[in-house]
Amino acid sequence: MLATAYENVLEASTVSLAAGAENAAFPLYRLWDRNVGRLFRPTQAETVEVTVAQGAEPAPVDRLFIPGGHALEGMDLSVSYSSDGAAYSVLDQWVQPDGSLIVREWPSVTAAFWKFTTTAPAAVPGLAELFLTSTHLWERGPARPSGPLEDVFNVQHAETASGRDRFLIRGEPRRQRVYHVPLAGESQKDQVLALNRAWAGAKPFWLRDHEGAWLFGRLREPLALREVAHRGYAYTFDFEEVLP
Repeated sequence: MLATAYENVLEASTVSLAAGAENAAFPLYRLWDRNVGRLFRPTQAETVEVTVAQGAEPAPVDRLFIPGGHALEGMDLSVSYSSDGAAYSVLDQWVQPDGSLIVREWPSVTAAFWKFTTTAPAAVPGLAELFLTSTHLWERGPARPSGPLEDVFNVQHAETASGRDRFLIRGEPRRQRVYHVPLAGESQKDQVLALNRAWAGAKPFWLRDHEGAWLFGRLREPLALREVAHRGYAYTFDFEEVLP
């Protein structure tokens, strides 16, 4: 089932370090700036505790994303929550095997305080985003077959005066997913409009595609949401991956 995750609770919270010290060259705010190419790092290899205080009206959380390319390989990581910011309950704990995308999930929890801990690392840890969020499932999937699904190449092409082709590779290819939804109900319409407001043309988000892969990206085109029947709506979800 397709799903999206587009709200990072860190963005509306007070985020601080309960353990570890911020490296000024790799500042803490990079954990929620939606730029997957810029790492936060502490000053040295030591236990780091990132605390997130949501305030009086906390949002539910059921998933954590940390983009690939982090420096957490082999480290002991955990996620905890608290109602008062003093006594924390460990919700998830693992040793990260490699530098690939981290996706952790659990039954939804609404808590005023969250903590992400890297315990006694042997090297200086680093990560680009700490994306604590709630998952939104699509009630109705797109029309099948869907597409296009091929990668978008980041290549500049030019032709010389003599007709010779020249290619300049500017970066890695990006994955794209284009889904046409011919009939969605009120709930899905409200959800996709909430996503569109949160995206706001500049805040990339997470999509779980039809194959179950999570992609971080953006909408290339407006949704073109329209009413096609009584309490029935159609739209096109034109999504392209954002790279570091």
